[in-house]
Amino acid sequence: MRVNPLYMNDLVGSLDATSASEEQLTEELASGSRVNQLSDDPVAAGENVLLSAQIGSDDTFSQTASSTQSMLQVSDSALSTVVSQLTSAVSLATEANNGTLNAGDMEAISNQLVGIRDEVMSLANTTYMGQYVFSGSQGGTAPYTLNTTTTPAAAAYQGDSDVSYLEAPNGQKIQLNIPGSQIFSANGNDVLGTLNTLIADFSSGTASPTAEADAQSLDSALSYVTQQRVLLDNSLSRLSSAESYTQSESTQLTASQTTLLQANVGQVATGLSTAETQQAALSQVIATLGKQSLFNDL
Repeated sequence: MRVNPLYMNDLVGSLDATSASEEQLTEELASGSRVNQLSDDPVAAGENVLLSAQIGSDDTFSQTASSTQSMLQVSDSALSTVVSQLTSAVSLATEANNGTLNAGDMEAISNQLVGIRDEVMSLANTTYMGQYVFSGSQGGTAPYTLNTTTTPAAAAYQGDSDVSYLEAPNGQKIQLNIPGSQIFSANGNDVLGTLNTLIADFSSGTASPTAEADAQSLDSALSYVTQQRVLLDNSLSRLSSAESYTQSESTQLTASQTTLLQANVGQVATGLSTAETQQAALSQVIATLGKQSLFNDL
């Protein structure tokens, strides 16, 4: 009795299929992933591409947000000190205008105001990572220069009025900077100009006729700077919230990706054991039938 050759072909086909299954299960068990190539699960592979893209976007935002948050903190700290310096300047100007100080005291206050002006000028030219934070988009240019050859001295803004934003993965836009012109010289609130005028008001040892009005102008400028600082504080708060949300989303997406791709080790091990048993059995049957076929041929 001869073995049906078609039956042998079927057995060989089954052996090939079992071997392929065993190879795939071995790869899954070794990698821990059930989707190692597109053909393993096209739908899951497509979903994985989308998840990876979103995770990548979240990671990029988190890295940018971390650096940006540091820049905003430097800017906020600078404005905090500016507010403190201007508060002192308003107090000194008020004292100089009370009519009880002598010429030496008035000149001393003028000199103190010079120190405050220079400190505020330095703060207005604050840098972060080699870039000026209050120059708008002109990070390589110092925002303010001072000309002391005139009386009163004159400060000039060298930056621009550009405002930059960072877009979070959820579409939220967060303001990242405030140009110096918006902080120190907008809406009639000329901080450095008023300080220079007050310095001149008291430098002769007597208060000029405009000294009280100049002191009031400085007080208004102080209030305006404080308002601008609130904008930075809001940006810091929104950036922190967006970063926390993005990190949480990234964690959730990574967990979903793991669930999508991860192999069930128990099931894979059982399937591999079954495939190995089937392969051994098929190999034995094919070998036996092969011997019988050869014997019959003889």
